[in-house]
Amino acid sequence: MNYLDSNLIIYAILDETDIGDWARSVLERVQNEEMPACTSFLTFDEVFYKVNKVKGTDTAVKNLEAFLTMPNMRFFDVNDAVIWKSLELIREYKILPRDAIHAATAFIAGAEMIYSEDGDFDKIRGLKRKWKD
Repeated sequence: MNYLDSNLIIYAILDETDIGDWARSVLERVQNEEMPACTSFLTFDEVFYKVNKVKGTDTAVKNLEAFLTMPNMRFFDVNDAVIWKSLELIREYKILPRDAIHAATAFIAGAEMIYSEDGDFDKIRGLKRKWKD
């Protein structure tokens, strides 16, 4: 399983450079069932906030609806188990709560790879981070 951080989705929607192309290719692999993926429902909030700020509500809603209905994509709740695991990760790695929620969700989902630009995930044992080749 592969975990998609919100910044991958944001780049796929907003970025017109090679990074955006790469992010869109990752999402295509998920959609084409070449790569199983998951994320937290927290991603919805983070992506909506950024896309709405840059491109407006209509663009944010349209893109998030497409993301939420993407085949081969699983979404995980931010529940008690995620929050307790997040707190454990915050204590151990001194990371911010949103990063901890993403990492905790990845662990609970059984993801070993996290697609993220955020280098804070590099220090978390048990997660490998992948960003543009």
